[in-house]
Formats: sequence, structure tokens, C-alpha cells
Amino acid sequence: MHPGGPAEPFTYERKFGKNDILVKISHCAVATGDVQIINNEWGDSKFPLIAGHEIIGIVERSGANVMKLKQGDRVGVGYQLSACFKCKFCRDGNEQFCLQQKVVGVDLPGGFAQHIVADARFAFKVPRKLDSAGAAPLLSSGLTVYSAIMRAKLPKHSRVAVLGIGGLGQLAIQFLHKMGHDVSGFSHSPGKAKLIRNLGGNYVNSAAPTVDSDHIRKFDFILSTLNVDFDINSYLRMLSPEGKFCVVAQPLNKMLLSIGLLYDYAQRSVFGNYTGSRRDMAGMLAFSARHDIQSMVNVMPFSQINEAIALIKSGKVPMRLVLDHSL
Repeated sequence: MHPGGPAEPFTYERKFGKNDILVKISHCAVATGDVQIINNEWGDSKFPLIAGHEIIGIVERSGANVMKLKQGDRVGVGYQLSACFKCKFCRDGNEQFCLQQKVVGVDLPGGFAQHIVADARFAFKVPRKLDSAGAAPLLSSGLTVYSAIMRAKLPKHSRVAVLGIGGLGQLAIQFLHKMGHDVSGFSHSPGKAKLIRNLGGNYVNSAAPTVDSDHIRKFDFILSTLNVDFDINSYLRMLSPEGKFCVVAQPLNKMLLSIGLLYDYAQRSVFGNYTGSRRDMAGMLAFSARHDIQSMVNVMPFSQINEAIALIKSGKVPMRLVLDHSL
């Protein structure tokens, strides 16, 4: 009901439109992004607030214009819930840039609920091969890192690195490995070395004092999933000529970037990635099913939502936490 407050029962009503579906939620992930929305860390959360932006459930009802989804279909719903479908971005298939888009927590209620009304154009059939709990984080974390990788347009067998091996990073390593790239996972925790190797990457201890010198001009692409302060300049030095550095998360504090490192005999570039398009979502889900990519998750009953939020705040969840209505 207010920033940083506990989750408590709340009822709301929404008009059901011709393009809408009613989804009975079975699973919803609890992510760091949800806690940031709950705490209003970005200053745009709307209260009373229903967070939860990685949702899987079953269609119970569909509007008159809905043709591709029917009652009983298992669907996933992510962070973006609507777009105008009229602007240049929408016409070009980049609905995620629509200036009239509506998203969870800022504009519309999310998945910490029994049901959600969603525009069917932003609901996606979940391939049968994917488990609901393991697939829930794909709807935002998976989409974000997958679309970032696709936008990098990497040559085959590129040397790539992922910074931060949490909910986003562990999916990024899986995608990059299955795409055939040579992946290194940077983490300050030696305890994640085995995990990174099991996911298909090489472990690099980011706390080691020799990291900079050992990896200068080594990587064609670096993907940062870090939401804590870090020295971006150290990693820019690790980029090869024409190398690309992509951020899909950000620390709350501003970072100082040495612009000279962008040209420095290298022509490097830095870009950010904000979620992905509907086309990206379909491609990501198909790729995940084909290569058996899912998130590593801890599952808890929906009734323990406040305990789940507290665990995320404490940083004691190694990967991703998913709420299950059936428990």
C-alpha cells in the first residue's frame, strides 16, 4: 500500500476489453526488479502496487478480437503489458520503445495475484518442453539478456563475458554458450565457479587483482547484469577493437566513464538494452525450448510472499525465486 511496505490482501477491478485475456496465475517470479519497484527506487511506482513481472498461467477467458489464444492455453506475461500499435516504433516491430506503453507497477497491476487481465498481444504461449517454474524468469530476465545478445550481432565463436551471475547472468551464459560463443562469467564469489562451468562458461574471479591485466583487449562483447557499483572503465579495457559493452541493469549511483577508452586504438561502443520486442520474446522462448534453457529457481508457496520478498532483499537467494499457487 506504500513504498517498502509489506504485501497485504488487495482487490481491484479492471475493464475487460476485446483484445484482453483473463489469466489464472500459476507461477510468478520475485526478482530484484520487483523489490526496486516496491521500494519506489526509480520514483515512478504507483500505489497501491501489485508487482510481479514474470508471470505464467492459464487462459480462462478471451476477448472478441483474440484469435491466437484460447481457454486452457498456458501463457507467459512479462513486464510490458500494452503498446499503442500505431507509432513508428510499433509499426517497426519495436513495441518496447512505444511512448504510450504500459508496464507492471508503473501503469498496471502485475502478477503477485491470483489473476491478471492482459492484452493478448503481450501474452505468449509457453512451449510444452519448458517447466512453468523454470520458465517464469524467461519472461523478463530471459527476454532482456537474449534481446541484448541479438542486438550485439556477434560473429560466430565470439569471445564474450557476463558480469554478475544471478538471475540475469545465469541465463545469459546459457544463451551465449548454446549460440556457440566462448563465454567467461565474472563473479566475486568463488563459490559460483562450479555453477558457471556447469552452465557452459569459464569462471573469472572479478575480485582478483590481476583480472585487468590478464584480460586486456580480450573480449568481443561484455554483458553487464550488475546492479551494484562497479568500475566500468576496467571492463572497457577488456574489450577488443570494435568490442561492445552492454548494460541490462544499473546501479543506483552514477558511474564515471572515461570516454577515451571508447576510441583508444579500438573503436569500442557502449549500449543499453531495455527488455525486448514481441518478436524477440517469441524467438527467445523457441530458442529456450530447443536448447532446454530454463532458470535455476527456488520455489515457494504464494502464501509466503512476504518471506520471499525479504529473502530477495537480503540477497540470500542464489538465483531466482518463484511463487507457486499450487503449494
